[in-house]
Amino acid sequence: MRIRKIAVALLGLLMAGTCAAQINSSLPYRTLDPVKAPVSGVLGDTRKDRIEVIQFFYFGCPHCFDQQPLIDDWLAKIPADVEFRYLPALRDDKWITLTRAYFALAALGEEKRLRRPIYEVINFDGVMLGDEKVLIDRVARNGVDRARFVEAFNSEDTAARLALARKMTADYNIRATPTLVVGGKFLFSSGEAGSHHEAIRLLDQLVDTVRRERR
Repeated sequence: MRIRKIAVALLGLLMAGTCAAQINSSLPYRTLDPVKAPVSGVLGDTRKDRIEVIQFFYFGCPHCFDQQPLIDDWLAKIPADVEFRYLPALRDDKWITLTRAYFALAALGEEKRLRRPIYEVINFDGVMLGDEKVLIDRVARNGVDRARFVEAFNSEDTAARLALARKMTADYNIRATPTLVVGGKFLFSSGEAGSHHEAIRLLDQLVDTVRRERR
């Protein structure tokens, strides 16, 4: 009888573990193999004790624009053991201008302030910021020194970041934007998750999964 009770208890634990795994994998995602190391180098370093979350995005992507408010809400309560970074996806040479713009604005400390205005002028007003002259004029109209922006836009540092963004887009097999990557292991787009809200739900689940795997 005692052996039977132990067997039942063990079965219960196994079933509980199975249920937990099913809950954590209830939404679709892909797995990177091998797992990618945290970002380091010209894009900045991710602390090894942090769970790295990357959003691959493109300023000209309406889906990235739609997801941004949810990302903002998520970042307002980001767990202490998580480090989040934006990374422009470079899947098409037509995206180079806005990718350069992101890195130039980041170098000048202006990206956070202008992220929303850039998204809005593209998605609400239909302004084609992929045109370099239009982009520079628009950035200058938003209070950024024109000469400093042009210098950063054309700098060797921006060129190095551009090349790395292109390489990481290929290495991570980014098929769509926005795509979120968790812990260098799990990745998914909003389309794969089913919606932007489901993507945030899945993000929380996978952060927790990586956290538990590290214990």
